[in-house]
Amino acid sequence: MMDGILIPIKRLSLAKARLAHVVPSAIRRRLGLAMLADVLRATDNWNPKLLVTDDPDAEAVGMAFGCVLVADPGTGLNPSVEAGTEAAISLGVTSLLVLASDLPLVTAQEVESVFECETEVAVAGSSDGGTNALLRRPPGVIHPAFGPSSARLHETSARQHGRSFQLVRSPGLQFDIDEPGDLAQLATSSEDRESVKVAREATRSPEGEGLGPL
Repeated sequence: MMDGILIPIKRLSLAKARLAHVVPSAIRRRLGLAMLADVLRATDNWNPKLLVTDDPDAEAVGMAFGCVLVADPGTGLNPSVEAGTEAAISLGVTSLLVLASDLPLVTAQEVESVFECETEVAVAGSSDGGTNALLRRPPGVIHPAFGPSSARLHETSARQHGRSFQLVRSPGLQFDIDEPGDLAQLATSSEDRESVKVAREATRSPEGEGLGPL
């Protein structure tokens, strides 16, 4: 049995578009890289880790953490996950956790809690009904369905295929960064993480004045 982790991250120039009107592009890029590094630190105990991307800076961060790099096909998140899944299977992975790259406060204990699920499929949902973590045993047991309401779609797919399912609730796996309010909340964290420092910088920038009270 081999546990693996798959982290897809799109080109950082395209990431976090909903923050564009309040956060400069350079800071959004640094935030994306900082959150990726925080996620990789939280998953340091797992090998292999696969990073699906075509962003050179993200690739450099992934290589620094010993990730297996997988080329992003560039046709959306689900094809990216499919490409990473095929690569994971070729490495002998039997239990694959797809993990979002924008979970700045996730901990190793929370990642472990997902792997401890005894079901064939497990999902940690986001606050808006999306999926921040998807565990599949074996890795191709259901197709990825990331997007709006994907937590429900993944559960439905698992049950339609006769697979056991569990929903995981965990603060660090639920909290992702999409909206200005998320960034403002991250800036108030007491955690000593690079993404928290970047979030504080973003809230102090002139463009960040619209993030709301801290």
